[in-house]
Amino acid sequence: MRTHFAEVLARESACLAGVTDGAKLAGWRRRVVEELMTPRSPYVFALRQAGDGAERADFLDRWRELIAETLDRLPRSGATGDTHCSSGQTRRADVDPQKTAVLILAALHGGSTLSRIAKDPWPLNAALDLALAPFAATEDNGPARTVMSGPIGTMSP
Repeated sequence: MRTHFAEVLARESACLAGVTDGAKLAGWRRRVVEELMTPRSPYVFALRQAGDGAERADFLDRWRELIAETLDRLPRSGATGDTHCSSGQTRRADVDPQKTAVLILAALHGGSTLSRIAKDPWPLNAALDLALAPFAATEDNGPARTVMSGPIGTMSP
């Protein structure tokens, strides 16, 4: 596996293992956005559409699985389909961790592409706001993140 793929997976494995609540998920998100906005980051190279398709598919599948495992153990907020965890926090029963992990990867890939073109992190943050909405913090587990909006032409809030 290419070095940047292996490096990203090693970092993600370590970082996502420590994500146990909404605040830690927000910290993971900030770190990944920073990585994707750094031109020479291994994250940028790993998400570019170049090279061996099978190797890229394996990388994305492994990253998706790391994200899905993390989401599966997180408390979730939402208005419908709620159940309660042993911690007393609300969990949305209708959120599929596998599908949401694909949505997060799509937000990371597409949002980072738009952000690099615009030289502005707004598109990446907007995409992640929507992908991570089922896991937004509630009053019980911290402040909720607001969805940013802005003019499409400038790509900024």
